[in-house]
Amino acid sequence: MGCCEVIMKAILIITNVVVMVAGAVLLVAGGIFYSKQLDFFPDLKDYSANVNAVLVPMMIIGGILFLVGVIGCCGAVTGKSGLLNVYFAIVLIVVILEIVVIVLGVVKKDDFIETTEKTAADLFGQYKKYYVDGDKTDALDEKTAIAINAGQYTFECCGLTDGPAYWSKDGSTQVPPGCCSDWDGTNLPESGLKPCADEDTYKVGCTEQVKSLASEFETVIIIVIVAVIVFEIICLAAACYSKKNDMVA
Repeated sequence: MGCCEVIMKAILIITNVVVMVAGAVLLVAGGIFYSKQLDFFPDLKDYSANVNAVLVPMMIIGGILFLVGVIGCCGAVTGKSGLLNVYFAIVLIVVILEIVVIVLGVVKKDDFIETTEKTAADLFGQYKKYYVDGDKTDALDEKTAIAINAGQYTFECCGLTDGPAYWSKDGSTQVPPGCCSDWDGTNLPESGLKPCADEDTYKVGCTEQVKSLASEFETVIIIVIVAVIVFEIICLAAACYSKKNDMVA
């Protein structure tokens, strides 16, 4: 066995062991949390549908990764062209899909931003109309109200734009609890607003904050995706080389 073949086999084995372990972790963790979520977190009962919408794809992805890892490992160890062909086809499809997603992301970026901003404007507008303007004509679902506050708290922002001023009316300085760094993440005042100390109030609007975060991480995300694709292409080459050697042998 030549040096090059040893390196190619090592790349395939190490890569697929990592993939297999990652898949197993996702599958097992997702399965345990799916079956025991209410035992661990009873408060999630009202949100079980949303949680399951994340856990089910997580388990499916975990299962696929585990299966791909097993096929890749077995193919690399045995050198059987059948297994390597299946592995090659799966990885090639993944690479093509990733490239398609990148292209669509670039082409549809402005549409995505526009849709996201419109959705956010609608949600924040509903909250403002209901709690700040006092217009109770259209009911505001409590889950939606908590989600809006959770979004502000998570991104450390306040209001759609202009920070706390977005919520100001008639000189009032009260803001939604999600604008405050000391919010406990659960309790929502009946008025939907609360006084918040200046030092505890997030000063940046959510539109500005999200755009700033997106700008910061955009380059990193692109580099990571490109690196993953390059590594997957190396795995394809390794699979091809191992398959070729098996056929020659």
